[in-house]
Parts: sequence; C-alpha cells; structure tokens
Amino acid sequence: MSAKPPRIYTCTPFSFPADGYFFTRDTGLLCRSLQSLGAESRVVMPLPAQEDDLPEGPLIRVPLRRLTSAAWWREQKLDGVMLYSWGDPRYTGVARAIHRAGIRLVIHYDANCELHGHLQRPGGPLKRLFNRVKDTLINRMRAVHLGYADAITTTPANRDAFLHDPAYGERIAGKCVEMPCPVSSVFRMMDIERERLFVAVGKWSDVVNKRPEMLMATLEAYLATTDAAELCDTEVYGAPTPEMEAWHAALPPDMRRRERLMGKVDHATLCRAYNRARACLCTSYAEGTHNASLEAHCCGCAVVCPNRPVHLCNVIWYTQEGGGTVSAEDTPESLAAALQAESAAWDAGLRDPARIAAAWRPKVLPECTLPKLFPGLGN
Repeated sequence: MSAKPPRIYTCTPFSFPADGYFFTRDTGLLCRSLQSLGAESRVVMPLPAQEDDLPEGPLIRVPLRRLTSAAWWREQKLDGVMLYSWGDPRYTGVARAIHRAGIRLVIHYDANCELHGHLQRPGGPLKRLFNRVKDTLINRMRAVHLGYADAITTTPANRDAFLHDPAYGERIAGKCVEMPCPVSSVFRMMDIERERLFVAVGKWSDVVNKRPEMLMATLEAYLATTDAAELCDTEVYGAPTPEMEAWHAALPPDMRRRERLMGKVDHATLCRAYNRARACLCTSYAEGTHNASLEAHCCGCAVVCPNRPVHLCNVIWYTQEGGGTVSAEDTPESLAAALQAESAAWDAGLRDPARIAAAWRPKVLPECTLPKLFPGLGN
C-alpha cells in the first residue's frame, strides 16, 4: 500500500488576488511546485476573496483570526507550511499558531539587509530617541517572529546581517537556508544568439522604489557617453508610466530606436528577452530579493545595479556570485559607466551564460530547493 502524499501548504497572511499571475511566483508558484513534487498543497490566504481569484485555484480563504489559531492549523493535518510573512511582527500570531500546532514551519524572509531603518529617519533629539526605542522593539519582535520557524529561507547577505546583529545572532542566523526566492522553471537557457542588448524589468508605477527617473537618466547618460560602435540597445519591460512614455516620445528617432518600451509581457516573452540580453539593469532604490535579477541569471544574463550596499545588498550579492557589475556611485552617470564596463566584459569573453545559469538555477528553482526544506518530498 503506497504512502499518502505529504500535505504541505503555503500561506500569505494578506489578501492578494489569486489570479493566474499569482500562481507564477512566491507562494502561488511554491504551491504549484509542491504539487508537481507529489505533495498535496494549497495556498492559504485571509478573506476577503478577490474577483480575480481563479475558481479552480488550490486556494483556502479564511478570516485572518483563524490563521492565528493553533487549533485551526492542527485541524488541517499538515506536514509543513511555507509562510511568506516578510518577517513582519504583525503576523507573529500566524507563525506562533503554526508552530504550536506541531507543523514544520519554513518562513521566507523576502527583504533587504536594512534592520535599522528607523534610525536613519531625520528629526531632533526626541525624534531620534523615539526612533531608537521603536527600532529596538521592532527588531526584538521580528526576532520573536522568526524564532518560531524551523527554517528561514533567505539570502546569505540577510543571514550575515542577522548573525552580526545582537537582536538576532546565531539563534536566527543558524536557521537560515539559502533560497533567495522561487523562480519558475520557464526561465532557462535557450539556444538563441546573444545580442548587444540590456533589459530592465519592473513595476514602474512604484516610482519611489523602482525609480523610473533613474532609469531614464541612466539610459540618456549611457547613450551620451558611449561610442557608437560599442552601444547596446535597451528594452524596458513592464507597464511604463506616463512620464516614461512622454520621455520616450521626446527622444530623437535614433535614440528612440535604441531605447524601447516593451510594456507588460508574459513569462515566455520575458525569458527570450533575458536570453537575448547581456545584462538586466536594476535601478531601484531598494529591493528584497528582486525576482527579475534572478530570472535573468537563470537565463544566463548578468546583472547591473547601483551601489546601495544596504538597500540592494542581495542584488549586489547576485553580481558577485553570478556575473555582473555594481556602479561606483548611486548616480545615473556612474550606473551608465557600469553598463559600459559590463558590456566590455562580454566583449572580452569574461561572461559565460551557461555557467551563470548553471550556478543559479539550483539556488532558486523550487523543484531543487523544496526537497531540502521538507525531507522526503519528491521521493
């Protein structure tokens, strides 16, 4: 008589639309991947239901208070839960309930290395004192939250940040398992020719974080300072803002042909773009694990990013481990120079797309990472 398949659910304690896109990344992708590995899996999210929820989707929606009930989790008779909580102390009740139900709990920490952001905020002596107290409390509460996990999936950069911070130390760092974020197996090497091409991918409507103005200024500086024979084109993916459309329309025709706004596309189209390109350009102010960089690496594409050691610590780590360039400064001119340096590295034969893809796919493909987190899965 065959053994029953393991029951491993994923959980996001926020009511996202569970549409088709949801099931291509994060907890939705992990759920589908667990199913492909032979587990019984569903995504658990709180109410309210969303009009875009897939009717046939493997989804359970319940009131948020149930997610903080150990009895409710015990009733599900689960072997494991993968929780996307961003290490947010607001969801400590969910982590505690899963732990108390006796279920193996893996928490994914999808954030950058900034553990003391409150201390960076401006203000007078009273404000600084308030921020210091708040920062201390939040880090202690986050450490309590993460402490309920049997394992924490994150990057080595985040693990090191935990290790060297007294609020976390070895107690939390010792739980960390290297898994930056899950990436769909759609993103792979293809037998197509590399072009003199960069790609930039983002939700550009998030103007504060994605910094489309930085992207536009960087591309203008790159075009202005690069010899014509050495130029690479750039394709920008993701719905452009009105400001980006106006900027593009105002470019001279020859520049407009080189800087192309491609809009929002499906994963298959994006995979071909990564395979055609030399590097993926990140212009963000801050990122957690930055899916686009990892998708690019899985396709043998390098990464170029600004020099923001704390807010982009993980993206910088990607360039060190898998090929890429970090600008000397966080300015459009410096980032343009980084694009030039990255292209020169390709011209000199210093980048090996196959090696980049081979190094990164085992780190981020769920079919490779999930069996390490849940022993017996996939056997």
